[in-house]
Amino acid sequence: MILSSDEIEVLEYLKAYNGNCVSLVQICRSAGGRQKFRESPHWARRLMSRLVDEKLIEVNERGHYSYKLPVAVTAGPAASAAPQAPDPENYFVPADEAEPTQIVGDDYFSPMEPMPPIKAKKQWVSPHIEGILKKAGKKPPTYPHHD
Repeated sequence: MILSSDEIEVLEYLKAYNGNCVSLVQICRSAGGRQKFRESPHWARRLMSRLVDEKLIEVNERGHYSYKLPVAVTAGPAASAAPQAPDPENYFVPADEAEPTQIVGDDYFSPMEPMPPIKAKKQWVSPHIEGILKKAGKKPPTYPHHD
């Protein structure tokens, strides 16, 4: 099956919700961007039936859509050790399943080379402006400069 760019946008948007249901209005508003929604507020409606027919997404009884999470099919004793899809209702990973945190040491950033001393460099000013500044008793502007 060849997917259009709009269908891919919808699938990627629904993947971000990890199997949670999203309304068609929310998909139309957020998946394609603000400009696409302004031009055609119901642009995704025509795509959804095709994606449901191809079993790429699911629709619930309220008309909300969700990305169909892939089901791992395994047989034998390895089936119990296979990782399961995360529970969308459980926001926190149990401590035994959490990945160990990596602590960054003090040497994370490499030492910086010392900067050369800063000198004030005279900026070019037009002769007319320089004359005005001299009459006012001011010096022409200078800016810091690295050699």
